[in-house]
Amino acid sequence: MRMALYEPGLGYYERAEVFGRGGDYVTAAELGPWLACGLFDLTHWGWQALGRPNRWVLIEQGGGSGKLLAQLVGLIHDSGMPPPVRVIEVEQSAQLRARQAEWFARKGLTVEQFASLADVPNVDQALLFSNELPDAFPVRCFRWRDGRMIERGVGWNNGAFCWREMDEVRDFFLPCALTSTWPEGYCGEWCPGLEIWQRELAARLARGLVFTVDYGYARSEYYRPGRMEGTLLAHFQHRVVEDVLARVGRQDITAHVDFTRLAELGRAQGLAPLLWMGQGAWLAQSPAVQHAIRQLSADRSPKAMALLAHAKRLLLPYGMGEVFKLLIQSIGVDAEPPQFLARFRRTHALWK
Repeated sequence: MRMALYEPGLGYYERAEVFGRGGDYVTAAELGPWLACGLFDLTHWGWQALGRPNRWVLIEQGGGSGKLLAQLVGLIHDSGMPPPVRVIEVEQSAQLRARQAEWFARKGLTVEQFASLADVPNVDQALLFSNELPDAFPVRCFRWRDGRMIERGVGWNNGAFCWREMDEVRDFFLPCALTSTWPEGYCGEWCPGLEIWQRELAARLARGLVFTVDYGYARSEYYRPGRMEGTLLAHFQHRVVEDVLARVGRQDITAHVDFTRLAELGRAQGLAPLLWMGQGAWLAQSPAVQHAIRQLSADRSPKAMALLAHAKRLLLPYGMGEVFKLLIQSIGVDAEPPQFLARFRRTHALWK
């Protein structure tokens, strides 16, 4: 999966176009100002939680086109709050870094770009956000066979990639309360990269807050017995594809995020989980989103109507509002969740 997505010159994210109408899928950043507005409210709250510093750093990881970061920086400047003294973009793909640099230059933004979080110098007073980042981390797959987790690898047969069963999994464990409910042949996956990511975040941020937006579930839902084939799938030309071994390097491969594991791994590194909730409730309660909806509702133009339709897609449960989640973590900061979101947090559900 790592090679299929990131191999220099060959991987999926090295292609010229992967987002938007001409690509294979659409991210929230391509659907108007809504995610940037929601992130602005979190950023303003986070800046206050840090003690309203005059010098602070804004970091985006895995920003794709760079449009979301540019939108957010614009909202920060318009708000009158002290702008970040450094704006950093972390993007693994060289192709995407080049596209981001062009976009930032077009918008007149000074942005430091790095290929990995490990390359970023240690920072204090930082706010880091990502949208659809950990779902693209490579996963390892397994099949439940005779009461054991057997790893599934990839082989080559008759000119095509194929699944092959390997050894028993011994470096990843789930509670017996979960595995005992699985039927024979149950398939799933787990993401080793989550631990690496949380370790790197803790190493880079002395004081800060982390905002993670992505699709995923709590562990109990992620590994429920009815999810027989796991969450691993592909996207190609705006269609969901179940055969992840087809068109290698030409289709996106992704898996949902196990937010329980992410929160546990972060807590072990000193990143406290402050809030976990659905994207729809977060954006619906966002003052900046509410203000934008009121403005557009008074505008009957086709563009305004299209943007409001995109807002519904992001907010409503049958769109992206429920499967997408927001996780807020803190390190070195004694903070409570944003007041406007406090009654909607479902952090306790991560460990049910």
